[in-house]
Amino acid sequence: MKIAIIGAGSGYMPGVVRGVLHRAADLAGAELACYDIDAGHLDVMTRLARNMFAARGADITVETHTELKAALDGADYVFTTFRPGGLRGRHLDESIPLRHGVVGQETAGPGGFLMALRSVPVLLDIAAHTPPDAWIVNYTNPTNIVTDAVARHTGARIIGLCDQHVGDTEMWAELLGLPFERLEADWIGLNHATWAERLRLDGRELDLPALLDGLEIPGGGATPWRDPSRMAELAQALGFLPNSYAKYYFFHDEVVGELREKGTTRAEDIEAMLPAYYAQVTAESVKADPDPSRERGGGEHGEFAVDTICALHRDEGRRMIVNTRNNGAIASLEDDAIVEVPALVGRSGPVPLTMDALPRPVRGLTQAIHEYERLAADAAVTGDRPTALQALMAHPFVRSKHTAEKILDEGLAAHREHLPQFR
Repeated sequence: MKIAIIGAGSGYMPGVVRGVLHRAADLAGAELACYDIDAGHLDVMTRLARNMFAARGADITVETHTELKAALDGADYVFTTFRPGGLRGRHLDESIPLRHGVVGQETAGPGGFLMALRSVPVLLDIAAHTPPDAWIVNYTNPTNIVTDAVARHTGARIIGLCDQHVGDTEMWAELLGLPFERLEADWIGLNHATWAERLRLDGRELDLPALLDGLEIPGGGATPWRDPSRMAELAQALGFLPNSYAKYYFFHDEVVGELREKGTTRAEDIEAMLPAYYAQVTAESVKADPDPSRERGGGEHGEFAVDTICALHRDEGRRMIVNTRNNGAIASLEDDAIVEVPALVGRSGPVPLTMDALPRPVRGLTQAIHEYERLAADAAVTGDRPTALQALMAHPFVRSKHTAEKILDEGLAAHREHLPQFR
């Protein structure tokens, strides 16, 4: 099979290579068609991939492409993992809302909205040149909005991915004193707005309310990925498990204060470490048996994507948590909503499993986020400013029309070169 990787110069690429090696026997004879707009990073990552495959005897061919259409031509799967505007764009996404008292975050709220405006046009172009029978396996953020835009506005087949649920399940395993490898949670909702009322250990349903009653709220601060103290506090109040992004909704003003006090955005922090990261990866890429840094995505990020491709290609009917059309899986949301739910993934695509209705304490919140995402996808496709304003006004972070207008005006101006649909 041919797998086109769009964004193959990304710092996440070593994790993708490890993911391919994880399923090398199932992918024997496959071609990776690697494309990126950064020729230097693309050269490093493709050399790294070839040497890692050769060192482990993997029958995988790596081709380098500087033309998007050539990479997509004849592809069976199109794996998208890129960031339009780069980290400087992410910095703007995080800093512009913060100036107006709103959380600045790369996927949630106005920051994610600005990223969606840049990501969607690129995905629409990719979809237009993707073979009709191919699957787009999308990691590009914000994945729920991107998947919705492509699903409703093109004929392309797309499945949205996010491995956040893996990290969250691992966090809850630690907090509840349970073995992560034997634990399974039914995360349902929207990307970065999921909730789990059902938890199983070795396939046996656990009494989650009883577990939460005995939960001790840990001390310690938050990391860029986890905030266990607040998550434990929220779980006890709600009676079920929240996604780690729930802190932006339920502790919004406190988080704004912390982000302002920190002084740098997450994008700036990553930018500061990337030179050393790419230097290490570059040095490893010329070795006979490379061992690149796991700083950006490790192997789990890539394994999830490759497992999804294998599940589609081999008709595995594998249970996975993905972003796909609702089709009645969650009664609280319309059928054509893009939801994040457990699904059986096989050759015909993801088949979402019927779940319970959204938990009442977060039902209205999740429905509000969905309505925002629908408007955001339409604005990103059409470049219609009134729709863009409505999207921002609909988001739970934004409590003022004037604040929405200011963020929109600044965001459109700051990202002008990446927003052809608004010109």
